[in-house]
Amino acid sequence: MTKKNKWWLITIYAVVAVLVVLIIVSCFVPVNKKPEISDPHSYELRIDGTLAEYPLLADIEKNKDKYDEINKIFNRAFKESFIVSLFSGRIAYNNRVESSSTPSSSGYILYLDYATPQIIMRNGENYTLTSNRTEPIYFDKIMVQISEGQGMTTHYFYYVCDPDLNDTWTTSSDRYFRQSFVANFDELYEYLTETQA
Repeated sequence: MTKKNKWWLITIYAVVAVLVVLIIVSCFVPVNKKPEISDPHSYELRIDGTLAEYPLLADIEKNKDKYDEINKIFNRAFKESFIVSLFSGRIAYNNRVESSSTPSSSGYILYLDYATPQIIMRNGENYTLTSNRTEPIYFDKIMVQISEGQGMTTHYFYYVCDPDLNDTWTTSSDRYFRQSFVANFDELYEYLTETQA
C-alpha cells in the first residue's frame, strides 16, 4: 500500500468516525418545540366543558406537588431528540398565530391559568393584530385539548384574551387566538385519565 493510499484511508476513517459520533450525540440532544409561554400559575382539567369529576386543580402555591408533576409532564411533551426531529421534518416547524372562533370544549381540555397578564409571543417578538400595529395582545388563560395516541403531532393553544387586559379593543367579550405547535401529549393524557380513575 502506498503512502498516498494510506492517507486517503486515514481521512475516510476519520470522517466516518466523526459522522458516527455526531449521529450518536444527536440521538441524545433534545430539541424543545414549546412555544414561548411561561409556566402557568395553575392547571385545571375540564372534560366536555365541565370541571373534571375528580378535579385536577394544580396550583403552584396550594397543590405544589401536583403542580410540579403535571408541569414536568406538560413540558416534557414538547421535547424530542434532534435526529428524530431532523428526519421527521419537524426541526424547521414554524408555528403560526391567528385569530380564532371560540374553541371546542369537548374532550379533555387543560386550562393554563396565569396570575398576571401575559403577552402572546411568536418567534421572539410580540404578536400584534396586524403588521402595522405595535400594541401587544394580553391573555391570562390558555386552553389546550389533550388527546391520546397521536404521538408527536400538531396541536393548538387557544389564548383567552380578556378585553379588560387589552385597552384598545372595542369588543366587550373574550377574543381567542390560536397558535399551532408540535407536541406529544400521550403521557399527559395518560396522567390526566389516571386522575379520573
